[in-house]
Amino acid sequence: MSFKMPRKQYAEMYGPTTGDSIRLADTDLLIEIEKDYTAYGDEVVFGGGKVIRDGMGQHPLVTRGEGIADVVITNAVVLD
Repeated sequence: MSFKMPRKQYAEMYGPTTGDSIRLADTDLLIEIEKDYTAYGDEVVFGGGKVIRDGMGQHPLVTRGEGIADVVITNAVVLD
């Protein structure tokens, strides 16, 4: 038996997904999410007690001189 989560709860925890609409800031403009590249069940949440912790999926000793990215942006909505 698979776990079922209501859409509202999923959006609050992981952000909007395919088919969800979101309001752009304080305007009356709405956009609909056309494609979500995250596979259900593979969502990543950072922070204490969350899915991914310090040292998981990231290396604390790698430096900028070794070509590591300075910033990684997750859970972004790209509007084109």
